[in-house]
Amino acid sequence: MTRRVKIKVRPQQSIQFPGICVHCSQPAPETMTLRQRYGRITRIINLPLCSRCAGELNRRSADEERLQKMSWLISGVLFLLGLAITLLLTPAALSFGLRLLIALLVGGGLVAAVLWGFRQPIANAALPEKQAIRQSVAIEAFSWRATTFAFENDLFADRFTELNKPRLMEI
Repeated sequence: MTRRVKIKVRPQQSIQFPGICVHCSQPAPETMTLRQRYGRITRIINLPLCSRCAGELNRRSADEERLQKMSWLISGVLFLLGLAITLLLTPAALSFGLRLLIALLVGGGLVAAVLWGFRQPIANAALPEKQAIRQSVAIEAFSWRATTFAFENDLFADRFTELNKPRLMEI
């Protein structure tokens, strides 16, 4: 069951987390970075993670590996293709440096589009253990003065609530 906790915290202000893993409640020497984007603002928070869960986050499934390698291959081919076609189609009256700059921008845009397009399929191809660790905590909402977390681990949520009691807000 998901448990929501809302605390007062401003950007660049630190949040206290218990020294246990956010997923399995074991001692947590490592961290996992959680990012949530809202418009142009991104909130980045480092959460405690045990060594076993950190190892699981670093493992990749065969499908993840295949999709990642495919995205790199397609990106490389489209970059070179975009570079060549743009160099051929830009007017010769422009200097070569300007033509090359335009071609590099076109190639870079194609690479960014391909990598962005493969981002979600790669995340969906992750191992179930990895997906469970990633889903154990989420930033549901944030503003300039508050952040709402959703925890799957009740023990972690209880300890987090105890540590941040003066900052708690009603949901």
